[in-house]
Amino acid sequence: MANQPTNPFTDPDIEPAPALIADALGPAIEGWDALTRALTDAGVQVAWRWYRDGGWLAKAADRRRTIAWIAIEGDATRCSFHFAERLRDDLASLPDLPPELTRRVREAPRHGALFTVSFLVSGPADVERLRPILNARITLR
Repeated sequence: MANQPTNPFTDPDIEPAPALIADALGPAIEGWDALTRALTDAGVQVAWRWYRDGGWLAKAADRRRTIAWIAIEGDATRCSFHFAERLRDDLASLPDLPPELTRRVREAPRHGALFTVSFLVSGPADVERLRPILNARITLR
């Protein structure tokens, strides 16, 4: 089995600061910047939280709910959106969802009452690919 990229931010005493994030991501910092801009433009706040079982993760939330979870994985950013299973058909039926995303939504495994659509972000183009899911996560209830 291949080694999975790991979160470089596991020390509970060292919160990921912009310089540390840039150092960890290298050229993929452009993806991080584009992602955080897209979230901010959508009215979503990003705040770091430390978890014993995973290190530092960024929670992207609006005033009422979590929109996405973000982690640094090796030299890229992982952005994961969790949806209630009852929203799967609504999400997959959105008219602006490209066929590849529709397939991913339909095939995403169920975990309890949720399913996850996850993206690896290395550059601004990756953020454009996840934008329909971000918009859906904000609007679908």
